[in-house]
Amino acid sequence: MRSGRAFAVVCVAAVAFAGAGCGGDESTASPTVEWADGFCTAITSWTTALQEVTGEFSSPSSLSQEGIEGAASDVGAATRQLVDDLRSLGAPETESGEETRAALDELATTLDDDLAEIEDAAEGVSGLTDLPGAITSITTALSSMGTAFASALQTIESGDAKGELEDAFEQADSCDEIAGSSTD
Repeated sequence: MRSGRAFAVVCVAAVAFAGAGCGGDESTASPTVEWADGFCTAITSWTTALQEVTGEFSSPSSLSQEGIEGAASDVGAATRQLVDDLRSLGAPETESGEETRAALDELATTLDDDLAEIEDAAEGVSGLTDLPGAITSITTALSSMGTAFASALQTIESGDAKGELEDAFEQADSCDEIAGSSTD
């Protein structure tokens, strides 16, 4: 059950952190708004996938070798997609664009590393006695993902002195869903 809670914590953290400053209607299609739209779309897809994995751990009977391996596979696919999406975003056309790109590149690298830890832990389960160690390793890696995500968003927020990204998040339609779900 601890593994399910860990997945839920990452989901909630990602939605909450990404939701800070997001929301509103897209009134222009400036490159910065398009960047924000891509960012929010990537985050929404990732958190949705993690929420689905969390549902797989709603009962203790789900804690099995197959359940852990399946969850790791699902988290892996979603996280690899997020990493690809973040890296393909590039730098937003703002004064702090390169700082934002560097923060997302660093986040992508950390997510890759943590994902490797999750997959290694899942692959190391050969029976019930291996489950507690695997769950601990997976929980630690998920916590690291959440911390890295929060750190990247803090870097982006503090670098956005002119509020260019904040304005773009408010205008991007895909950020509406994130902003709404962070208050539910």
